[in-house]
Amino acid sequence: MITNRDQWPSHIQERYPKPGKPWFLYFVGLIFIAVIGSFVAVGVNRVINPPIHDKLLTWEIKDNNNVEVTFEVRRKENLDVWCLIRAQNENMTDVGYAILEISQDGKNYKQIKYNLKTYEKAYTAEVINCDDEKESTLFKAPQFIPGVEIPKQDPPAINSGQ
Repeated sequence: MITNRDQWPSHIQERYPKPGKPWFLYFVGLIFIAVIGSFVAVGVNRVINPPIHDKLLTWEIKDNNNVEVTFEVRRKENLDVWCLIRAQNENMTDVGYAILEISQDGKNYKQIKYNLKTYEKAYTAEVINCDDEKESTLFKAPQFIPGVEIPKQDPPAINSGQ
């Protein structure tokens, strides 16, 4: 079998002309790379510069039914934010849980001190996440022991307690 094109008979060369450069495929490939690159760039930028940044500063167990949680939130000035905080016992079961609404106040930094009510003595407290959506999928569901009366939280807490 002859593989060199120049050795083919002339009638075969006319019937099967030499293929041209696939410019269309190069163009489609370039567009594909640009679209994927822009998604990656936006994702990396969002990870490096998140629109909302939360940080647990301190927590102190006040008594068997209260934990004082102090945390900070950095955000855009005109952004309402909701933060999930929780306290757990030594078995890592929730004993206190609250989603706090932090309304916009024209400042991009806010330090919050909140008294989280618990149904028994807490072992640890944490800020799980903050988001600009009230019903965020980033907020974990509470993990209380079945049958426990979930403590009612004070404002600015929403959707917490009985």
